[in-house]
Amino acid sequence: MRRRVDTVIVGGGIAGTALAYYLARGGVEDIVLLERDQLGSGMTAASFAGVRQQFSTPLEIELSKRGLRFWKTCEVQFDSPCPFDQCGYLLVTSRPEVMQKFAESAKLQRELGAGPVELLSPGGVNAVAPWLVTEDLAGGCYTPEDGRVTSTDGVAALAKGARSHRVDIRQWSPVTSIERRGHGYRVIGPKDTIDARRVVIAAGLWSPVLLKPLGLEIDVFPLDLYYALTTPALEDSTVPLTIDFDTGFCIEREGSGLVVSMLVSKTTPGYGQQEMLENWFAVATRRAPTLVNLGISHVLSAPVDEVSDGHPNAGRMEEELWVLAGFAGHGVMHGPVLAELLARTMLGDPDQTVDLEPCNPLRTPQRSLENEWMATPIRESSLPDESNKSRESN
Repeated sequence: MRRRVDTVIVGGGIAGTALAYYLARGGVEDIVLLERDQLGSGMTAASFAGVRQQFSTPLEIELSKRGLRFWKTCEVQFDSPCPFDQCGYLLVTSRPEVMQKFAESAKLQRELGAGPVELLSPGGVNAVAPWLVTEDLAGGCYTPEDGRVTSTDGVAALAKGARSHRVDIRQWSPVTSIERRGHGYRVIGPKDTIDARRVVIAAGLWSPVLLKPLGLEIDVFPLDLYYALTTPALEDSTVPLTIDFDTGFCIEREGSGLVVSMLVSKTTPGYGQQEMLENWFAVATRRAPTLVNLGISHVLSAPVDEVSDGHPNAGRMEEELWVLAGFAGHGVMHGPVLAELLARTMLGDPDQTVDLEPCNPLRTPQRSLENEWMATPIRESSLPDESNKSRESN
């Protein structure tokens, strides 16, 4: 059956679900959200779900400040379970030039009202994370009020809010194509064919696939993330979400154990789960030797909707075709906030304090010092110019 609605949102991850809620709250009626599987079952569910304020550009810092506020108030706002684990966020490096970049970014974060943010000496890093070897470190950057969440808690809360405003949420409703039809669009799938005045594509890595037949492109490409869950570790300790910016070595708490990974944006052909674990244990031998005897209970992998310049895509592609995708792995912390900002723009009431131009989906990504270099650790270097070279060759 075919029907006409005002707005169709394609994608029921945290960004699409948030957008449905904020549009409906703003007065838009007759919204249909189509999710090909369960809500939040794609990249949202696979996320580390860290929430940090440590970024290097004004836009990402502002999104992070608001994202932290969203997650800390989500449970009360929606009357839906959504605990926040304030474990802190710790970035470390052995390179003085990267430490200097941490310091410059921390200064900007403080100026823009983020924080508290602490620049740590090697001894300070040891006090926060005593399981790390710190003698060779230049230092670290630590935000104690940051933490992590369960991403699907936020999806459930936002979906509850959207349904309270009569949004029609349809799970297991894949979209195979979108066509221009008169003064609107036709959204086609095996279960639903819907004509709409306006369409928003918030489908992560599938967004470019849906846009391409329309002759449109956005800068979103896959980056495979490999990670593993360990047997119990550091059970009597608060474990900040810790990233070594020299190697991509990463740990965070998950239950009584840890999530371990290597966060890199450039890998060699054939790189996979085994290679990630080999690299992680090799780095752990010198960075966290007390962890090298941990057992691995589960191994997982998931794609990230990566972008070249570290900024997501949020805006109008044409007429009433919009996009919200490409969060470089930060959709859980930034998705709800950017969805609210985009909803206000679509409703004709943009937030005048936030410049969304870096998120313009029609932009040509500029590989410059204005890129968000702290988005993803790089194997060879974490400095902006070298980071962009690594991304360019991905």
